[in-house]
Amino acid sequence: MKNQIVIIIMLLVVCEHAGAGFTSARSNDNNVLRLTVEEAKEYAVQHNKNVWNAGLSVSEAQKRTWEVISAGLPQVNASVDYTNMMGFSMSFAGFEIALPPTSNFQATVTQLLFSASYWVGIKMSKIGEEMTETTRLQAELDVRHQTQSAYYAVLVAQENREILEQNLKNLEAIAKTTEDLVRIGVAEQTDADQIKVQVLMMTNVIKSIERNTELAYNLLRFQLGVDGDTQIVLTQTLDDLMEVKNTNEILTMDFDVYDNYTVRLLEGQIDLANKQVSLEKASMLPTVAAFYNYTYKIAKSTFDMSPNNVIGLQANIPIFASGQRHVKTQQARINLEKAQNNRDLITESLLLQEKQLRFNLNSAIETLELQKEAIDVAQRVFESITRKYQHGTASSLEVTTANTSLLQAQGNYVNAMMDVFTAQTELEKLLNTM
Repeated sequence: MKNQIVIIIMLLVVCEHAGAGFTSARSNDNNVLRLTVEEAKEYAVQHNKNVWNAGLSVSEAQKRTWEVISAGLPQVNASVDYTNMMGFSMSFAGFEIALPPTSNFQATVTQLLFSASYWVGIKMSKIGEEMTETTRLQAELDVRHQTQSAYYAVLVAQENREILEQNLKNLEAIAKTTEDLVRIGVAEQTDADQIKVQVLMMTNVIKSIERNTELAYNLLRFQLGVDGDTQIVLTQTLDDLMEVKNTNEILTMDFDVYDNYTVRLLEGQIDLANKQVSLEKASMLPTVAAFYNYTYKIAKSTFDMSPNNVIGLQANIPIFASGQRHVKTQQARINLEKAQNNRDLITESLLLQEKQLRFNLNSAIETLELQKEAIDVAQRVFESITRKYQHGTASSLEVTTANTSLLQAQGNYVNAMMDVFTAQTELEKLLNTM
């Protein structure tokens, strides 16, 4: 009994630390949410702040791409100036010529004609946009995973509470029977006191698990993006989910490692590194731009000799940089190779992780079947010992031992169910099937 209580308390402490740092976010209109696990995941995707931020990052990346594109489109700038010499006059061929105020309006149009760096920059920006979208999808997957795990954690906490409450009823019934036996002189007061202690300990554990069940709810509220006043009603039980979950189907699914979001992001890093090599090479090529300048003289100067219309070309031709551009290209190639190595390393790690997760799920399923049989055996033993105790042929120690074994078996069964859900959730996340 003591061991089981210690285990439960440890689980409660872990749950408390997991939920302690979270704050509420937003409330539903009617302040009540009734959700299946799938509905909870969809609701979280729509309201979770991390997913919102990921969506905003996608919009920002799209604007950044347009910013890069617009740099190569026609640019128009205008200016107006006014100059007054404050009555100054100049001497020319014996004549004094006063310089009148001048004012000009000037418009300049520039157009990039050729720049290899510009086109490479656009491609890099597009790659960055695709990577941001992949990050958004990964954020959604993470939220689905965390919401499903939080949903299961609440159900497990509730199931453990129900087991403990039923166990408390059993202990209270035994305590009452023992008091009756003490009154008629069949049992000793020590037996009654021992069972009473067990009742008090179980009552305290139930109160603790009730508090920590609320912490598990708060963790789920955080993922859903609702505030602490929102009441959440889970419309599925652990048994319902065990019937719905098709573990064999998950186990037979193929794993395309290159469809994994982490690998896709690493592929994007490789594409960016490859384009960086091209960008360094492009810096060795000339850049050509054209311009047209129009000046309208609002107030003309006496000796105005500048034309109204000017058109021209400007070419920037790299000639010699003491090997600087070549070294930068070499550095870009090194970064490209590092990105490829990182991709290969993560790919190998994910393939090993897939095998381990499949093994974990198979093992959890086998353990669940064994724990289910253990409950049946422990229940029969407890009922048999209880009957013997009521007839005076079994001791209170045997009763409490049988009760502890039953509680242990029930707790192990619930934990085995959670292990199945956890293993399947991890595998589903890896396979992108959540």
